[in-house]
Amino acid sequence: MLRVSKWLTPLLSHHRSRLTIPAFPTRANTRSISPPGPISRRDVQRFDLLLVDANYGMAPSFAGHELPTQVKFEFPVAAVTGKGSPFVAGVGPAKVGLKFNFYSNERKGVSVSFYPQFEFAGSGSVEKGFAEPGQTLILPLLVSREFRYLTFVANGAVNAPIHDPGRGTGGTFGVGFGRAMRRKLAAMLEVHAESTFDLIRDRLVTLNGGVIRGVGRYLVYANVGRSLFSDDGVGHTFVGLGLKVLLTPSAHSP
Repeated sequence: MLRVSKWLTPLLSHHRSRLTIPAFPTRANTRSISPPGPISRRDVQRFDLLLVDANYGMAPSFAGHELPTQVKFEFPVAAVTGKGSPFVAGVGPAKVGLKFNFYSNERKGVSVSFYPQFEFAGSGSVEKGFAEPGQTLILPLLVSREFRYLTFVANGAVNAPIHDPGRGTGGTFGVGFGRAMRRKLAAMLEVHAESTFDLIRDRLVTLNGGVIRGVGRYLVYANVGRSLFSDDGVGHTFVGLGLKVLLTPSAHSP
């Protein structure tokens, strides 16, 4: 049986964007950016075409207890386009992070993780509009609970910009449900919201749903999302596909 909580927790949105964040690894994120010329802000958008997300699991010991930890590195292949602006692709902002699963109770089906991340981008990416100036410290907390017929996941995060006074500190919150439909097939649904803490900028609410199928070391995702509310006042629909490959190091005998 495909264990839903194992895959639903990391797939839920736990970081910021400007217009949308679907719930799965391969995202079609879009956001308005500040163009260098007199073009209207709403006439230029950035799209994340492909997300490369690498994770490595380990279990270091602290005070005699193992702490399951996941090292993360990701970056998007982004594009910028709009009225009077050509379609240009490049590398967007990268993220590095550590996920600490500091509480896990298999009997109750409860797991709690802290997932600090640091987002940054090169000056070339900022100049071309693939990323915003400065860096961002992202501090998410993820909680999951397995029930008899479904898995529930909730996460919230604080997004604090660094070296960019034009952006305000914001927060994100999401809740999701997953259910195994067959032995290797699961369905998931998520509601995600984000805004600056003053509740007047970067506001977004999305609804995302999809399926995941596991075949050996491969997991295939498909999802569709719809913005329920966004600052630009326009509804957005998103469709995504993704592939996750699980690599397990071989154990070598001494």
